[in-house]
Amino acid sequence: MLFSSPTQFAVLALCVLAGFIFGLAARSGGRAKARLREMEAEHTAYRRDAEAQIKAAEVERDRMARTAPVAVAPSGIRAQDEARPAGRF
Repeated sequence: MLFSSPTQFAVLALCVLAGFIFGLAARSGGRAKARLREMEAEHTAYRRDAEAQIKAAEVERDRMARTAPVAVAPSGIRAQDEARPAGRF
């Protein structure tokens, strides 16, 4: 028989209890991991939403680029070369 005296059983129980306590102390925090998973889920949802908005903006930009350019009426402002007299800086 492996354990034959009450002292050996008490030492076995003490070792099992110590192992259980050390195991609890060594494990990662449950609340911290839960909060991290929650933050990751929020970040994933934010990224998905942001990428959808970017995609919609790109589609709108491409749609506007395909339309015909609008003719701009002259505003009466002369070009830089015409406004400055020759020979002056």
